Amino acid sequence: MKHTLPVRPTKLLQLFLGFSSCLLLTQCGKLKVYEKESAFVPLMKLEPEQQNERYHDTYKRLVRQVDVAEQWETKKPAYATAIYLQVAKYVWDSQNPYFIPIYNQAVGQALDLMLEHRWTSPTEYQTEFQSFHVSFDTSQTPLKDVDHMDDLIPVDCTYRRGLRSEVSQDGIGAPMVATHGRFQEKQNPFVNTLGGSFNLSALIDFKDDGEAVVHFYDASRHDHVEVWGKRHPLKVNLTASTYIALETKTATADASRIMGVFRPMRYSGRMGLHLEAPFDPNKTPLILVHGLVSSPDTWADPVNELMADPEIRHQFQPYMFYYPTGFPVRMTGAKLKEDLRTLHKYTREHSAPGRSENMVIIGHSMGGLLTSMMVRDLDESAWSKLSHTPIEELKASPYIKADLVTLFNTPQPSELTRAIFIATPHRGSNKANTWYGSFVATLIRIPKEIVRFNITGAAQSMTDLGKSMFNRESPVNSMSTLKEGNPALRFIADRPIPDSIPYHSIMGDRGKGGGVNSSDGIVPYSSSHLDGAESELIVPSGHGAHRDPAAVKEMNRILRKHLNLHQTP
Repeated sequence: MKHTLPVRPTKLLQLFLGFSSCLLLTQCGKLKVYEKESAFVPLMKLEPEQQNERYHDTYKRLVRQVDVAEQWETKKPAYATAIYLQVAKYVWDSQNPYFIPIYNQAVGQALDLMLEHRWTSPTEYQTEFQSFHVSFDTSQTPLKDVDHMDDLIPVDCTYRRGLRSEVSQDGIGAPMVATHGRFQEKQNPFVNTLGGSFNLSALIDFKDDGEAVVHFYDASRHDHVEVWGKRHPLKVNLTASTYIALETKTATADASRIMGVFRPMRYSGRMGLHLEAPFDPNKTPLILVHGLVSSPDTWADPVNELMADPEIRHQFQPYMFYYPTGFPVRMTGAKLKEDLRTLHKYTREHSAPGRSENMVIIGHSMGGLLTSMMVRDLDESAWSKLSHTPIEELKASPYIKADLVTLFNTPQPSELTRAIFIATPHRGSNKANTWYGSFVATLIRIPKEIVRFNITGAAQSMTDLGKSMFNRESPVNSMSTLKEGNPALRFIADRPIPDSIPYHSIMGDRGKGGGVNSSDGIVPYSSSHLDGAESELIVPSGHGAHRDPAAVKEMNRILRKHLNLHQTP
């Protein structure tokens, strides 16, 4: 695998493409990505630098056929598809690696047309010279039916931007992004309701009788393929689906980040664990929890760089927990716990042995507090320190009682066997104690019956600690929870983490010299430090420490160690 910088169009071209995206008909998918003016990589530029005179003329002739196919795409798309197939078959039959760039592009363009026109049943394609009967093999992908793909986008058709690195490998095959929609929810409850995408590579195997079999390979699991009697590198791009997800969900993510703080009820229906790619039964869930004024997009760079490691991408599948960050941690923690238990049940029933029992959870900032609630001993004995009355008998809102039952009366997620805390304010942040922190808290709108505890009716049953936690005059929301000295944070931080769950701390330092005096500008070391951590690393970063390259490297080390301790087939 190699890392290359994203392809960046000029600002003028970006403006032109953005303005013309609704005017130009391009054959590179229907999503609002930055598409090239032409769907094609200049094939002559892909010809090996050491030109072989013996093959150069043939190379040029094949390029001309590709140009002809492009010209027919709008008027006769089936005919254009047939020409692409004819070019790909010539290269396949020649078994000549010199022509692989042309084969790759012809395959990608043919498949793009097929999916665009929904020609996914075995179909005949005809040129003046050849006919092809096309069928599909999806056995090496999480989707077992090509009809479950909403669209196929050749990676070479798109300008890709927004991430600091791109993970790709050259070889044979057409790298593509497959998009899929809500139908997948019937198979897995965690598929993103906004739709998802994942990286594929495609080959077409041609037979003498005109049979053409399209083989799709999940790029996260396949690096090589048997072709022409030899093992060849498969051409893959492991970052393209992330670019497309970022581009297509940017507006939604921006709104959910900001308004999720101030008007969290608007986004409560989206709260939960989500998968971008289809469920893979052969991978262990890696749970990622974002922080305040954030969304799952914040994990794009770290996940992209973690998945550059073959061992990690072959063994882990990322799950993102989205929550409107204005809600108090009691609500979002209860939802995370419910989803983790549902995920455990689902993976236990549908995954390969061992995949459901050794999950890792990583939380950044407030997400670290939610992570902490998942791995600490919160049970009925912990509740007894807050109240002499069982939760079910409390005089409180049914919403509050339901959350408390989930947090204290429901067993902790036993499938979580390692936790990583990043820039986590275990003891709060003094930034939330300032006047502007208090002012922001007053702007958050949540129905009172969801967040207000009836302390008058429940006072007699509460301990002094319980009264200090629930008798809150200030608004009950995420900002008030984050205040330094908040008794709820002290209560959670004092609950032990079982010895069976190793945990790690990563925190940032903005030039304070490291050690106990360090601070990321929001959370000081004194708040993010945890005694008993298996490892602790301070990286030269602000509060966004989870995106720092040194932090990503540390996450990689920890995940590799976890895999070595929990070997699965």
